[in-house]
Amino acid sequence: MRVKDPWDNQLTKPLLTLFLCISVCGLILNSFYQIQQMRSFSEDVREQVKIQTLNAAAEVGGKLEKIMKSVDRFAREVTATPDKTFVLNLLEDEFAVNEDIYSLNVTFHPYQYQPNIRYFSPYYERFTSVERKYNLVDYDKPYKEFSWYHRPLKEGPIWTEPYYEPQNNVLMTTYSVPFYQYKNAKREGKMSLGVVPSDISLDHLTASLKKLDLGLGGYGILFSEQLNLISHPVFSHVREMENLQDLVSETEFAYLSKISGCFESDLGYLFFNGETLDNSEHYAACTKVPHTNWTLITRMSSDMFYMDRDERRQNNIHIIAWGAASFIFLILLLTKQRKLTWTQNNVLLSVTLILSTSLVLEFARSFKTLERADNVVITTQAQREAFSTSYSDRMETMHVAQPEYVATGLYIESLEFVNANNVHLTGHAWQKLTASQKAFIEPKLAFNHTVSSKVEEAYRQDLKDGGLLVGWRFSIETRQQFDYSKYPFDHKSIELSFNEADMGGNVILVPDLESYEKLSKMDNPAVSPDIVLDEWLLKSSYFKYRFESYNTNFGLDTFFNQNVAPELNYNINIEREFIGPFVTTLLPVMVMVCLLYACVVSMKYTPYGDLRNNITAVVFTILLAHYSIREHLQIDEVVYFEIFYFLLYLVSSIFMLIAHQYYKAKEETGDGRIYKRLANIWFWPVMTISIFIITILTYY
Repeated sequence: MRVKDPWDNQLTKPLLTLFLCISVCGLILNSFYQIQQMRSFSEDVREQVKIQTLNAAAEVGGKLEKIMKSVDRFAREVTATPDKTFVLNLLEDEFAVNEDIYSLNVTFHPYQYQPNIRYFSPYYERFTSVERKYNLVDYDKPYKEFSWYHRPLKEGPIWTEPYYEPQNNVLMTTYSVPFYQYKNAKREGKMSLGVVPSDISLDHLTASLKKLDLGLGGYGILFSEQLNLISHPVFSHVREMENLQDLVSETEFAYLSKISGCFESDLGYLFFNGETLDNSEHYAACTKVPHTNWTLITRMSSDMFYMDRDERRQNNIHIIAWGAASFIFLILLLTKQRKLTWTQNNVLLSVTLILSTSLVLEFARSFKTLERADNVVITTQAQREAFSTSYSDRMETMHVAQPEYVATGLYIESLEFVNANNVHLTGHAWQKLTASQKAFIEPKLAFNHTVSSKVEEAYRQDLKDGGLLVGWRFSIETRQQFDYSKYPFDHKSIELSFNEADMGGNVILVPDLESYEKLSKMDNPAVSPDIVLDEWLLKSSYFKYRFESYNTNFGLDTFFNQNVAPELNYNINIEREFIGPFVTTLLPVMVMVCLLYACVVSMKYTPYGDLRNNITAVVFTILLAHYSIREHLQIDEVVYFEIFYFLLYLVSSIFMLIAHQYYKAKEETGDGRIYKRLANIWFWPVMTISIFIITILTYY
């Protein structure tokens, strides 16, 4: 009895047409959804940045306005007071009751307070917890530091250019207003009697900048009217009052030359994206601070503008799957209409599926998630300072003593996989203690999650600023759980975790970024450029903090941060080179698939017993290759490439069954063409579509 070919069924063509329409609709809808989602996400982030930037500027402006209103009101009270000798009492009362101001002063022109008193300038301040009182002198001399006195006499109420005040180690700005002998004196063209200035700390003004959510490397900075840097997470830049012209020559600030529009006098709001700034410089936005001509620049890390990598990968796989389905049903429909031969159908289907599989692998490689969301990556001094400030605030909230931050660095010279989960590393590490820290902190270093660890002191020397530098050589074997399920298209993230060695000592290690020339992830600052990685490629490396949660305090009453303990890590991301696995695993599999196909093609000319023996020999070879890969990896999980072997076992069994049916039909009816065509034509499409489905399930 002849078996009827289902391909000749009348329903085949309309069903293929229906499936083609569904696939095309799925492709269009998923592509449209992806484009809309990316556009919407980017617009939402840009709007978020704009709101944060404008709100931060408004908050700084609001604090300035509050000072202005208080000082303006007090200056009017001084003007309205007939007996100016009563001004000192007014000053004391105002300073005592007005908590919005941190300093207040009334400065009379020389000899205007009383004929026998040249300088009368009582000054009250509370920048620290202690209130202080002074009487200022020499303010009538033409020095730049007395601009708060001279400028208001000519310009009226002014904000001075910010300046560094070494006594309190802060940056200050002053709002100064002239006052008069009586209320209508100014209208009558009379000279002022003096000025009422009030100083305010830039730390107080710019506190809101530290709370901006601008991604992993984002932060806000301020430039004064004269283009001096007056707010930055790294205070050394601010203390030196560096000017824009000098800053643009430094690598960290080179991006400022590309956003010169931010320093125009008529600036409203500007946003600069990757078309202006390259990826290492991220994104930037800027606006003016109300009541001043200061420029606020917010710098955002590019991660803010990246959708969730897992979601992007999955969306792209959806598009690839619908696209592949559309091409498959189109090819089958053209074959049904006899516009394509079965050989052409075979080739086109296989090529479509191979290309689709390659695209899935590429998107899986490009959109892999390397970091947990709660990890804090440190690649700039600004990020380090932001982390330290945030952690100190948390300790203050817990009413715990402020931790000591000890600068720590390392340099990795060698890296080798001992087995599937153990990695051996060697190199140098060091710590820098400040002059005050070395009096009560003993330099120590220990590595976490190690099987074996050898740390030997290599050098110790005093620093010019009174601090102490201690260096060690280390040779450690660290153990961590690596994911091999995606072999050979896998990557590994090696975490070298270290601590201060004295648990409960309230010491936090911070990366010594000043000891490296380049800090970008791609620059691999702490890895030797000559490091040998065998079958691996070094992709990136960087410092980061990982927050560990312990359910014990290890018996130490001083171990306060057991719920969220920050551990300093150096993260090394490596990716497996494809050429090695291609030669050792993929190439043999391709040869075995071709041998299996040769057995199938020769079915017509080969006796049943010989064909069975040939397929059995191929299966035995597959078993040996499978055993070899298991022995090489030494792992207890099934990897992506290993599934190909299981697929070959299954395909071999199926085609052995088809061969049996072919010989049986040929013996009984003399016609086994349907089984021969099934084996010859559908071998490659079945193999490639199976690989495509396995790849999607693995990397989705």
